[in-house]
Amino acid sequence: MATLRDLKRQIGSVKNIAKVTEALQTVSAVRFRKAEARVKRARPYAENVEQMMRDVARQARSGSPLLVGREGNRVAVASITADRGLAGGFNAQVLRRTMQFRNQREGEKVQVASGRKAVAFFRFRRIEPVEVYTGFSDSPTYEKAREIGRALMRLFEDEEADEVYLIYNRFESALTQRPVVKRLLPAAPEDGDEEGEEGVSGSFMEYIPDPETILNKLVPRYVETMVWQAFLESAAGEHGARMTAMKNATDNANDLAKDLTLQMNKARQAQITREISEIAAGAEALSAG
Repeated sequence: MATLRDLKRQIGSVKNIAKVTEALQTVSAVRFRKAEARVKRARPYAENVEQMMRDVARQARSGSPLLVGREGNRVAVASITADRGLAGGFNAQVLRRTMQFRNQREGEKVQVASGRKAVAFFRFRRIEPVEVYTGFSDSPTYEKAREIGRALMRLFEDEEADEVYLIYNRFESALTQRPVVKRLLPAAPEDGDEEGEEGVSGSFMEYIPDPETILNKLVPRYVETMVWQAFLESAAGEHGARMTAMKNATDNANDLAKDLTLQMNKARQAQITREISEIAAGAEALSAG
């Protein structure tokens, strides 16, 4: 049975942990509000770029591999995680979804890893990423998104990959981040996604110059924008997940401290009762003698 000294030491340790997790929760809450605002501002632009890409792809008659693809089964997978942990299952669900995707697809896999958690995960499983990006997951910049977007374009253009996919956590709320798989290249909509809203195919827009010319300039920008939006979604989800995880940790630590304090009080009361009993027994023995 734990002594009073042991219980006091445990209570002190638990309270110190609660202070640390509460501080991390506060920091994450501040960063989360900023990241949430960024992702909400960026979504309309990203959605418009994606819709424009779909419209151009439907109208273009180009045989460019960037649009229609090419024969082959080499798949590049870019997985986006955080650089740090303490965020519940945020990183695990992306990595789990990545492994599911890799196992479902046949052929050669080319892995790209963003975030230290992804890099460590793949190297532990002897999967060496061809491209590694770390150090900016909690505060991404468009320059980094452009760098990664161009690297993914190079993999496709150099025929190191016939398809390029992006796997990341889409931010829904501080409590919910949903792992999604998005095909970046070829840029044409996937099967079953050709129809527009209300089943109307095609576009009423006219493009000058022709769609094929626009396509060559639009695809790189489209890839960069999708990567940028994925980083913003991931950053907001990371801060939200860490804020939630640290709140739960703080609440659990406080509850544990209360339980230990109650246990310590009971032990102290038992000790006092025992000492009183011993004193009473001693006094009775003296009086009897």
